[in-house]
Amino acid sequence: MSRNKDRQTEYTLFRVWDVVVIVLVLALLAAALYMILAPTQGRSAEIYVDGTLVATVRLDHQERIDLLGLTVVVEEGSIHVEDADCPDKICERMGKISKAGETIICLPNRVVIKILGKGEVEAIT
Repeated sequence: MSRNKDRQTEYTLFRVWDVVVIVLVLALLAAALYMILAPTQGRSAEIYVDGTLVATVRLDHQERIDLLGLTVVVEEGSIHVEDADCPDKICERMGKISKAGETIICLPNRVVIKILGKGEVEAIT
């Protein structure tokens, strides 16, 4: 009888509440890391032509801007180049940008469009 009693008093490595607490702590840690490292939505963008700031636009409304050789469209919280007269049209293929730190660059027309705000973290040292 004493052998059965000894077996019943053995402890398991984790109890149910230990697992619940560990999962909760890991979920809070993941949420905190996401909030720190996730890029934020930009609220405005700057447009530079030949290194000079020509416009600062808000991304919360619709607007069409005609620049030297290209058409920039602001809609639904993003900005993109709709039409460019440059031969390679790389700036058109960049698509819509909306996150802080993203840029569109058109080298032939010397235009840079940059979303303002804190950008993505590329590395942690």
